[in-house]
Amino acid sequence: MWGSGVQALTSSTAQGTTSQGTVPQADWRGKLSPLLPQSGQVAQVMETRPKFSITEIRRRVLDLGGNPQVLDQVLISVQRGAALRYDKSINISESNFHKLLIFQQTLQGSGRVVKLSVQFTGNRLTFGDLGGTPLLRGISLDLSTGEMHFPEGFSASPEAFVITAAEATKADDPLGKRSGYVWKVLGNNAVTQTALKGSFFLLGLSDGSVLISYNRNGILHGRSGTGSQILNFGPGTPPASNLLTPR
Repeated sequence: MWGSGVQALTSSTAQGTTSQGTVPQADWRGKLSPLLPQSGQVAQVMETRPKFSITEIRRRVLDLGGNPQVLDQVLISVQRGAALRYDKSINISESNFHKLLIFQQTLQGSGRVVKLSVQFTGNRLTFGDLGGTPLLRGISLDLSTGEMHFPEGFSASPEAFVITAAEATKADDPLGKRSGYVWKVLGNNAVTQTALKGSFFLLGLSDGSVLISYNRNGILHGRSGTGSQILNFGPGTPPASNLLTPR
């Protein structure tokens, strides 16, 4: 579905525009509904992986009489998950080596899928966890106001998020045109020893699929934790035979 991968939402060079504040109810009725998952919806688990733009460093290596094969081996190892290590036989200084590497994150399908647990009660949507989506458990969305509530006790208002086709093309962003909403939550409570900083994206992509992305850093009852969950559902989702099994 994704070919060689697409740039991750938070590190894309195509900067989306957002509109802060509560989105008018009319917007929710017409634009949010197609983005909402249903209970039992099969979604693909997405993974972020490093990607490097090495045009400039390759030119420098060749200009300095360095060894491009060594450079290729270093970058291949990093893309497979190894730590970035400088090799002097590349024949440029270590400081220039690190300076010239342009880090990006790509988003790729893992081939694994989960079933989303979603409950609709009146005008509220609440995420559960049928296995494989623990980070979403307890998050709820008020479909009347657009306010999202998080288990830590904090809430956030929506911001419309748009990256146009022209912006994506200019930035060489393979994810392409996309639009939807983002909820940026920030709060802390010293009494309950609870804090949260996170971003929840719900975006429609140009291929008709929907992307859910949630990144958080938080403290709940005095225990700190971080997490990231990226899911894609719609056209191109792998079959349910690839379902993750709950542990």
